[in-house]
Amino acid sequence: MPTTIQLDATQPTDVEKAAGLLRAGHLVAVPTETVYGLAADASNDQAVRKVFGAKQRPVGHPLIVHLASLGRISLWVDPVPQNAMDLIQAFWPGPLTLLLPKKRGVSDFITGGNPGVAVRMPSHPATLAIMETLGRDLVAPSANPYGRISPTTAEHVLAGLSGKIDAVVDGGDCSVGIESTIVDLTGDTPVIARPGHVAQNDIEACLGTTLAPGQGVNQAVPGSVKRHYQPVTPTVGVASERMTRLLPELTQTGEKVGVIWWHSPPGERAYESIMLSADPQEYARMLYTAMHAIDTTTVDRIVIELPPREKRWLAVHDRLTRACTERFA
Repeated sequence: MPTTIQLDATQPTDVEKAAGLLRAGHLVAVPTETVYGLAADASNDQAVRKVFGAKQRPVGHPLIVHLASLGRISLWVDPVPQNAMDLIQAFWPGPLTLLLPKKRGVSDFITGGNPGVAVRMPSHPATLAIMETLGRDLVAPSANPYGRISPTTAEHVLAGLSGKIDAVVDGGDCSVGIESTIVDLTGDTPVIARPGHVAQNDIEACLGTTLAPGQGVNQAVPGSVKRHYQPVTPTVGVASERMTRLLPELTQTGEKVGVIWWHSPPGERAYESIMLSADPQEYARMLYTAMHAIDTTTVDRIVIELPPREKRWLAVHDRLTRACTERFA
């Protein structure tokens, strides 16, 4: 099995090495503010195809083009509508992806044969430096086996893809920790195709209109499959009011249970336990890290206490709905 090279995002020579590997058509996991991405030269179809193989991702599931600069959007999109420019001015570089009309000649390996192309400009300085050195844009879906938990550290990447990719650039923990919001601008009305770090309220304020999440999406987008972000360990989502009754039932069966809490757990407990935040953005930042941590223990089942059903928790609930094999709401 080939060895995956480990590179340091703070070292200019390693940034150059990463760019050189990408220029040669190799796969390099790179840090972004959202999650680590499995990067390939977006202009190289052969390299893009390797992404699907390494992740075991279904061919036809579209990818996001990560832009080195705003000026490069015209290489992929035609036309760029005014509402896109409004959102770009407000949120780029950052965790917002726009689904826009693709320019003629954009590869079907990137778009899945759809008429739109998803683009964003990440804010992580290391990945921007790699793209600037490379002089090209990247595709960079999450750097993990398809359907599994997204990686927020270089260690997570290596746990899932070591020996299957050429290098990983260690840029520390991801500051956002959850995938970008995707806004579909290919139709008459903007639609949130995937909730993420950029909140619906902020997008609506920028555009001066009300959006309906997920209603009227014109094509498939990354992260839209029913089962995604899943631990290997069977995972159950449970409403807060049902936790005190369900947990003893599970432990009485002899199962070893790992729990991710939304609020303070009871003092006595016979299970692995991780406490997350009552703040939606901080919870989202730590969610995948907590899921990875418990998934690597010897528990038989993971129980995730579901946070409130409120608009500000929309992105978290989207991820938990896809990650959990069962839900007791």
